[in-house]
Amino acid sequence: MTRVALAFMLLCSVPIAAHAADKSEAESAIAGAVKAEDAAGKLGNRWIPAEASLKAAKAAFTSGSWDAAVAEATRARLLAERAVEQSNEQKTAWRDAVIR
Repeated sequence: MTRVALAFMLLCSVPIAAHAADKSEAESAIAGAVKAEDAAGKLGNRWIPAEASLKAAKAAFTSGSWDAAVAEATRARLLAERAVEQSNEQKTAWRDAVIR
């Protein structure tokens, strides 16, 4: 076996630690989710899954589970942003359906 192949096998066998979130990252993620959820609320288009994820993020934060808080807050933010996009799309989409 060549040295390169042996070195490659050794590197592949070493587990690489995943990045663990800290409290400030969790706070930032939750703040972003709250902002997106508020924007969706102003348009009257809050999605239940986004609200559930935000609630789960806050619960995970309270229990000190920073990784779970970041994951749930990210999901909540993405869902709320999609709700905002949907609302904006629907402002003009009705015209295409009616005017045709």
